[in-house]
Amino acid sequence: MNVRQGRYAVIGSPVAHSLSPVMQQAAFAALRIDATYEAIEATSDRVPEVFAHLRAQQYSGWNVTTPLKEIVMSLVDRASPEAATARAANTVRAEDSGTLTAHNTDGAGFVRAIRELWSWEPRGSTVLILGTGPAARAIAIALRNSGDLSLACWSRDAARAAQIAPPPARIADLVVSALPADAALPPHIEQAANDETMIFDLNYGRERSPVAAMRGRRRSDGLPLLLHQGALAFEWWTGLTAPLEQMRSALKKNLPPLRASG
Repeated sequence: MNVRQGRYAVIGSPVAHSLSPVMQQAAFAALRIDATYEAIEATSDRVPEVFAHLRAQQYSGWNVTTPLKEIVMSLVDRASPEAATARAANTVRAEDSGTLTAHNTDGAGFVRAIRELWSWEPRGSTVLILGTGPAARAIAIALRNSGDLSLACWSRDAARAAQIAPPPARIADLVVSALPADAALPPHIEQAANDETMIFDLNYGRERSPVAAMRGRRRSDGLPLLLHQGALAFEWWTGLTAPLEQMRSALKKNLPPLRASG
């Protein structure tokens, strides 16, 4: 058992609205771990400076959010297979040796989230991913690793989408939107779903969703992903099983008012 006490954080921009601090602090409290977790504003040009600060202050680990998940890969000493394959990290751990290891829990966290939400198993399914950013790549990799399925991808940049999967050719069983909340879909993509399609939008706490017009009776925002990727990060830092219900309760109690896009 590797209980990591000390200081933790989430870095990104903007990050003041992040629910990660209340969620992770609830996890530490539930297991009586003497640790703190804070939000640190870090724009792309300040990442080396922030990493130097986190090293100097001996933080035990930190999460990484938009727009830094790709940039941080050049600032760590090693990467887990999940981070290396996705070419992006959402979690960093400071090792006892002083080195930094990057990890990515977005993909596995997403698979956990949809299994819990809808008892969904990927085998034989058709999945459409919207977007080509770090989260989209990590989710595509995890889905491929979790079962025999048909994967499609769309974004405005067709060349980048093709690096993840071919364009959609039929109705999807599951649509995963990793697009900004204010993104717009062309009509033929909006029509790639029916009433039985499951719709998962990684955004949460937003007034607008890019997949609002798509058909699909079963829908979720990104809170379940936030929960499960955070739980996996907690477990990777501490070696302990995450107290999922306490983390879930903290998220529900601290949901912010809906924010306009942009």
